[in-house]
Amino acid sequence: MSNKTKFDKDDILFHPSLPVVYSKIRGLAKELAVLGKIDFASKITDLLLSQNRTEHGFSQMQFLKFAFEQTGDWPSTIPESARSKDALNELEIPASGSMDEQRYNELINRTELSQRDPPLCLTIAVVLCEERGKTDVEEIQQDERVVRALEQITEHFHGYVGALIQHRKIWPLLASGVIAQQLGVDDAKLCATAEDVVDTVRIRLEQGRQKGEHEGRPIKELLQSLVENTRKNAGTLYEESHQDPPESYLHKPATEKDIKDMEKRLKILPLPDDYKEFLLASNGLESVYDGQGMTPPLSNTQNVVLSNLQSPVEVPLQLIEDSTGTAQLIREAGYDAWPSATKQLEIGRMNEHVYVLISPSDVKATIKAYRKALASDKVTDVMKAETIRAIEDLYGSLEDFEKMEWAMVYTVDFQPVCPVGTFRNWLEETVRLSGKAYKSNSGNPCLAYGCRAEQARRG
Repeated sequence: MSNKTKFDKDDILFHPSLPVVYSKIRGLAKELAVLGKIDFASKITDLLLSQNRTEHGFSQMQFLKFAFEQTGDWPSTIPESARSKDALNELEIPASGSMDEQRYNELINRTELSQRDPPLCLTIAVVLCEERGKTDVEEIQQDERVVRALEQITEHFHGYVGALIQHRKIWPLLASGVIAQQLGVDDAKLCATAEDVVDTVRIRLEQGRQKGEHEGRPIKELLQSLVENTRKNAGTLYEESHQDPPESYLHKPATEKDIKDMEKRLKILPLPDDYKEFLLASNGLESVYDGQGMTPPLSNTQNVVLSNLQSPVEVPLQLIEDSTGTAQLIREAGYDAWPSATKQLEIGRMNEHVYVLISPSDVKATIKAYRKALASDKVTDVMKAETIRAIEDLYGSLEDFEKMEWAMVYTVDFQPVCPVGTFRNWLEETVRLSGKAYKSNSGNPCLAYGCRAEQARRG
């Protein structure tokens, strides 16, 4: 088994996207619970739900109620009504298919990883143990069927956490820490990491996004850092793609005339200051490393294109993300009041993956829609608070957001997918991410792999 990445503290503290951070926090709480550290999972859940009080936020944590039921470590944010046996019974997912030995053997013996269901196998094994009068957890752990299911789970643990938490029947086993033992996790390391996770989550949720030392530096310095990080950390990525890195990632700087000619050609004035600062430092940019892969290259002044969008399907323009995108806010405020993008400046492309700058007219219209939604009686106070937190994390403050004229968005086939703030916001976050070494087939990182005992690592 590979020793995959441990807890990424920086991503919790510095990532500008609130839904991404929420997702990472949920994943940490679920993993700690599955590893038997339900008390820590409860603390994290309490911190998260005290901030993210949307219906979506609660629904994403609902299956951890089976863990809290097992040990009694209930977060204070989960009401008594949701802890009752009736409520928990309603949460259980009915078994699809038989829960007998024949079904167990059929599932456990499948050779294709994608066709396996070890969490269900573990549940069936526990059911079979109970039918044979085995009720003691230690005795159940020794059962041959349980052992085989646990072996399959720990072979690809990072892929099964989400499924494991849904099976109420196996929580006595999970609470005992059997999977952590099977993985060779050092309990002292796991507890120390769990404490660090709780402290980190508390800082992010109570103090907001933390700022990196590189933020606010001149664009030219950020580009130099990005190039240095790409050269240092993306070597394996080039080897896998059988490509050689370019001799230079930066281009010859644009002149003021180049920029004025582009503005005249596109009939759009003025361009955002941060983007012009970029062009004056490098007239375009080769594809660079962003912590996972290579970004679309950025165009020079001659190849930037202005698109007038005439899509038959209007997509509401989102400038921030909350725990459900901005979908819930738009539903509450009303679709009719929400604008779509009509003009966007394509500044970089790699196949269907495109970076665009949204024009000031569209940005101002969308900011006006956000402002109206935040003042509307139709929008819940919970959703308003969630939206303001997302704005502050990405743009720094509500005031800075309302002053913005241009916004950068990552798109696929010209459909806005992910708002990334301003051009500077995007560049600063890419610099941060590029500081991480590329790991081939890294999968979904779990903190358990970073907490294994040295003997288990060598094994």
